[in-house]
Amino acid sequence: MFRPWSHIQWFGMGAGVLALILLPSFVENDEIRKWMDILMVAILAVSWNFIGGLTGYPSFASAAFFGLGAYTTAILMNAGFNFFITLGIGACLCALVALALGVPILRLRGHYFAIATFGVAEFFRELADNLRITGGGDGINLPQITGGPDYFTRFFYFSMLGVAVLAVLTQYFVTRHRLGYGFVAIRENEDAAAMTGVDTTKYKIIAFVLSSIFPAMGGGVYAYRAAFLEPIDVFDVLFSIKAIVMSMLGGVGTVMGPLVGAVMMEYLSDYLWGAFTEFHSAFLGIIIVLVVLFIPRGLMAVSQEVKSRGWGSLGIILKSNIQRFKV
Repeated sequence: MFRPWSHIQWFGMGAGVLALILLPSFVENDEIRKWMDILMVAILAVSWNFIGGLTGYPSFASAAFFGLGAYTTAILMNAGFNFFITLGIGACLCALVALALGVPILRLRGHYFAIATFGVAEFFRELADNLRITGGGDGINLPQITGGPDYFTRFFYFSMLGVAVLAVLTQYFVTRHRLGYGFVAIRENEDAAAMTGVDTTKYKIIAFVLSSIFPAMGGGVYAYRAAFLEPIDVFDVLFSIKAIVMSMLGGVGTVMGPLVGAVMMEYLSDYLWGAFTEFHSAFLGIIIVLVVLFIPRGLMAVSQEVKSRGWGSLGIILKSNIQRFKV
């Protein structure tokens, strides 16, 4: 199951956070903006991991919570609220929405649950498209942040970094708590978990609520940075798909896997865009399919296997996954 991090792992985590804190001092604004985008999708991936990776319920609701958080920040800031207060209110609102929705839709399983959560994102997009308070299809403006371009970039970078660190730490402590063990028990065999005394309904709702909080905060940061929102931009199902793909690349159900997957996918996408401008999406799709087929447990799971059994185990892992496709 989940082991507490060693002193070396905590040191590595601290060193990584310190490197990200110092990053703006050594790179140009374009690179900072790239890392801002990486942190944003990492927040989505880490958050999805609560419900999809640990609990085993494939949710497409990330886009709904991201968009709700974004519009909450936009509406409240236009009403005179402080930016950071709007992030907290957005997180609480999305937690309540997840709680209300979780009671009925978490009775569904598998692809039925996935379709229901996809519908949630589409429902809120249509709602934002037709309400006066959201600006409807015309969109909504936000107050502009004061300060030069350097301050602008660094303010939003550190805001996104703070949310990402909070999401990762929350996931770490959840996985070392009985809550995390309950999530995994549901993923492995929900009926058996219920028979052993796990309150599966309560645990699933908690996982769904946790998966809503940090996308809401990330959406709020995105909204203030963009200074203008349209429903089609923030309720885009692509946010949900990216969260799932990045978690699978890095390692579903692991703490650092979604973060690793986010960094890998964003840099790989940038490289392919530069090398194969017209076909970069096709090449990226092929690479993702190959990774999912031949390393289905993700890169972090493979690295842990190699660490415990040596580099020779890498060939065994790949060979066993290739043999799955033999007729």
